[in-house]
Amino acid sequence: MDHDEDHLDDSVTPADPSPPEAGVPVTSISPADTHLGQAVRSPTTGLPASDIPNGPGSSRLRPRIDKEVRLPEPEVHDLEEGQNMTAHSMGLSAEQDTHLLDSFRSVIIDETNTVDGDMIQVDSGDPHAGVPPIHFCILRDWFMPYDNRIKEESSRMIEMKVGSYGPDLVRLYFQHVHQVYCVVSKGRFLRAYRDDKLTIPASLRGVIYGLGAVYWKDDPILNTIPCPFENYELFIAAQNSLERELEAPNLWKMQACLLMLHEKAAGNATFETPRIWTLSAQAVACAQMIGLHRDPSDWKIAPWEKSLRKRLWWATYLTDMWSSVSHGNPPHIYRASYTTSDLNMDDLKFDEDVPEDLRNMVDDSSADFDASTAARFLELVKLTQIVHTLLDTAFTDQSYRNAMLDIGAQEARLLDIQRDLESWYSMIPQCVTMTYTTNKYSFRNNAPLHLAYFATQVLLFRALMTPASVAAKHNPQSSLRRFFDAAIDKLGLILAFMDEITVDILREFWGQHGRSQLILIGNFLVHLFLVSSNPEQVHITFRLLEQFHESLQRIGELVDEDSVQLIRPVALRIDSFFTQAAQIMRRGSATGSYSMSLTGDTPV
Repeated sequence: MDHDEDHLDDSVTPADPSPPEAGVPVTSISPADTHLGQAVRSPTTGLPASDIPNGPGSSRLRPRIDKEVRLPEPEVHDLEEGQNMTAHSMGLSAEQDTHLLDSFRSVIIDETNTVDGDMIQVDSGDPHAGVPPIHFCILRDWFMPYDNRIKEESSRMIEMKVGSYGPDLVRLYFQHVHQVYCVVSKGRFLRAYRDDKLTIPASLRGVIYGLGAVYWKDDPILNTIPCPFENYELFIAAQNSLERELEAPNLWKMQACLLMLHEKAAGNATFETPRIWTLSAQAVACAQMIGLHRDPSDWKIAPWEKSLRKRLWWATYLTDMWSSVSHGNPPHIYRASYTTSDLNMDDLKFDEDVPEDLRNMVDDSSADFDASTAARFLELVKLTQIVHTLLDTAFTDQSYRNAMLDIGAQEARLLDIQRDLESWYSMIPQCVTMTYTTNKYSFRNNAPLHLAYFATQVLLFRALMTPASVAAKHNPQSSLRRFFDAAIDKLGLILAFMDEITVDILREFWGQHGRSQLILIGNFLVHLFLVSSNPEQVHITFRLLEQFHESLQRIGELVDEDSVQLIRPVALRIDSFFTQAAQIMRRGSATGSYSMSLTGDTPV
């Protein structure tokens, strides 16, 4: 076969966007085949196993060293570019003790006397500093024929559907999606796509085409041409391929995992489906399998791979935390499960400047590193770290128990989080504010970041005002009553934000979590109305609901059917409330729960 998918997925060796400095030898994982009758050789060195040095501090791979290169220089392993090989992270509970691997090492040999796997060390660790040795298991990418067939069929289907429009869809992806959610290694992807697009896994090609196609009608050239495919067809084929590709996870496929869950939602969706939750779990599992949860700062790998690994880990973190919020489930990631250091601007700048020979593949606004894109992503990570603390503090069964046993201590913890949240909001860079404009580039969408902030505020007030019980409603000293006015003030800011959402903003990329964040806000407005304890609060909260309803109606009238899916779930909830408001109030009166009429004068 000309394009065997297990070869295509893992043997691609596009030009490194940031090659190592001169004099630093790069060790590539590319084994020589071993057959019956030949000496058993290491798949990573090609040397007889007996020649592999053992003992603490011994080299795990012999670097390919040019005769003119000056020595000594530290070797740099290349985990990602091994031909037909995949590097799997070996955790502390893996099949071999990491300290033992420092003094003992052997290769894995199958029944045909062929080497199937080997281990390499990328960091010797420091037990005195509490840092364990870090090893990866290097495995051959040998799959069952039907796995290869499914990947090949998916790849052909994707390319057949997009036809000659593939480059246009790639351009639209980087123009619209990457500016908000910069998880793809831009330069590396573009070079591989230009040189031989089939060397990129079908899953990643499919989701990039699919996400780019959302903006087909917004393109001045494509909008005159009917789109020749249905968007879901690309995602189905990409998902089919990804299920087989994850037999050998790598950074390409990790990027596909992160993008897969942002498929455009169905127009008739009212609730978030469990699919988002399971896809986020898949992304976390893939990230852990390739070691993204471990800090690569001191590893003997290329700088570009360190930066990309950190970027993808924190994108996985975002995915897990906001999917947890969307579905009300505990996050898969917990504090003790990762050591990856915080992102910085340099990490996000890596591979963002498109080389001159690739600039014809993107529009002008996507060709150079944009500090506002990086700042937007960094700020979302910082905000999500606050969300993580909030989830741990108030939204687990154990934390609820702790809160009910000691309301005062819980309130103190939540007020600390509130201070952190307000500090974050007061210190965000100007380039990610809602009022920021620039003439240098096309429109930038900062609204999803602010929506995430207001959703976090809603979660925080829900925690502060717990329990929202009948007894608390009638107790002036309850947290429900004491924080009510502050919650009303914050909702006023949320409504001002809603008024800033224009058609252009709504058409841009928001990601799947925007829908559930809007639902949180809409439901909290109804929540405050129902727990109002006097006529004035009833009037205020009902007016806020009316204003929110009016904002949703305004947006709904301005956008087309393709864009309304972001607001549809929350709009249905608010519409349903107004349809059933009288019944809700009567029912509340009958049970003694909610007794004020909309006029505030007499019980309903």
